[in-house]
Amino acid sequence: MKLASPGQMKEIDWISINRYKIPGIILMENAALNVVKAATGMLDGETSKRIAVIAGKGNNGGDAFAAARHLMRMFSVEIISLAERDNVSGDAKVFLDILENLDAGVRYCTDSRSVEEISAVIKSSDLIIDGIFGTGIHGEIKGFYKEVITAVNESGRRVLSIDIPSGINGDTGQICGVAVKAEKTVTFSLPKPGLYQYPGREYSGDIVIADIGIPAEATENVKLMGELADAELMRRYLPERPEDGHKGTFGKVMVITGSKGMTGAGMLAALSAFKTGTGLVYLAVPESLAAIYGTTVPEAIVFPLKDENGIISDKETDFLLDKSKAMNAVVIGPGLSTDPQVERLVNGFVAKCPVPLVIDADALNVLNLQVLRERKLSTVLTPHPGEFARLCGLTTEEVQKNRIQKAVEFSINTNAVVVLKGAGTVTACPDGKYYINTSGHHCLAVAGSGDVLSGIIGSLLGQRVPAAMASCLGVFIHGKCGEVLAERSNGQAGYTAGEICSAIPLVVGNLVQN
Repeated sequence: MKLASPGQMKEIDWISINRYKIPGIILMENAALNVVKAATGMLDGETSKRIAVIAGKGNNGGDAFAAARHLMRMFSVEIISLAERDNVSGDAKVFLDILENLDAGVRYCTDSRSVEEISAVIKSSDLIIDGIFGTGIHGEIKGFYKEVITAVNESGRRVLSIDIPSGINGDTGQICGVAVKAEKTVTFSLPKPGLYQYPGREYSGDIVIADIGIPAEATENVKLMGELADAELMRRYLPERPEDGHKGTFGKVMVITGSKGMTGAGMLAALSAFKTGTGLVYLAVPESLAAIYGTTVPEAIVFPLKDENGIISDKETDFLLDKSKAMNAVVIGPGLSTDPQVERLVNGFVAKCPVPLVIDADALNVLNLQVLRERKLSTVLTPHPGEFARLCGLTTEEVQKNRIQKAVEFSINTNAVVVLKGAGTVTACPDGKYYINTSGHHCLAVAGSGDVLSGIIGSLLGQRVPAAMASCLGVFIHGKCGEVLAERSNGQAGYTAGEICSAIPLVVGNLVQN
């Protein structure tokens, strides 16, 4: 499903209202009906329950006012306006006027003197509906509004947010000083990026994407660059497995890896490539460590390389380039070290590698960006935020504050697909498109997990999946492995990277079947 930033959603609304002549008040009413449906479901339709509706002065507040009118017919509803009556305008004012005409008893609580009253209403309610800010919030929330949101969060009551939890930046998912923590969020027409980037994802709870009657034509008039990488999309890119296929049919992948104390990284990458369906995996490793790989991954073909104290010599660059001609994809970096000769090897190889390439781990830490920019063939980078920060010359904090923008800019600048790992992994493409992953579990946060991911992506590249989709699909499969493992342990961690590998065939099989 396409993602729409708050600015893009505003443009889509404008097109719907002005070009297709759909009155904004109809869209607001449709939004409200979806809020009512969600609220009723959360309370199991029990009419004895009490609801507090908290509305700001904008369209988000208008959605809340419109929802309140319907909810009043089924539940006991207290309506709080955080704006004076005269400060509410447009379609929102229409629904506020209706409530006034129905003698709904709207409470106008507009400054810090009202916080105690608001808190009392909240505490006496079973459900709070958050219609304070919506997606238009920018800057830090302070003063009265901060007090109200804090009261909501400290109440311990269930919360339903309208469109996005108030205080979450709809572009980045960052908290604007303080934000409502919702159990469920009903967002309209298209999901917003901030709902799927942390901490926004955590604050949003269960996300419902509701149709409010915006025509598809209005959406098509806006250049939407983001998309959710969910099962429906990812299933389309699974590589075909012909019945008469043989090991050569399903790709040849070489993993360039290894240094003293880091042999496990390459082993995991190779194993995950096999588990993802690769027919032939080759391990290019330090000669002095080759026996370890032959024992731990006996299915792989090992290329022993000249080394110095367990570190591959850069004199092997030409040999690796020659061997890569017979490959369908190469993974370089897991467990390589950052020795100067590794730096020379990596950059010499990246410059001339004749097949699609995944650059991971230590290879990222010694990578020359100018070499990367000059590559013509598909390249995938798989940095975690710290590695990405070093590549960009930023701090990790700066990266995490706007992961999508930073990843897209870097992808365009380097002509490489960038997989910015972390919860809500962002895959950014040189054409400006980006994808946010929807699978995953914290049990994946274990040593070697990234090596497994690089092997999965390398395998998919080797099975001739285009680089962007190989990256998205690889991240999705990796995340689903975490979910499968977590389900076995009631959501608990304690798994190793090798166990992540073992779950890959089951995840891929489920994706095919469903």
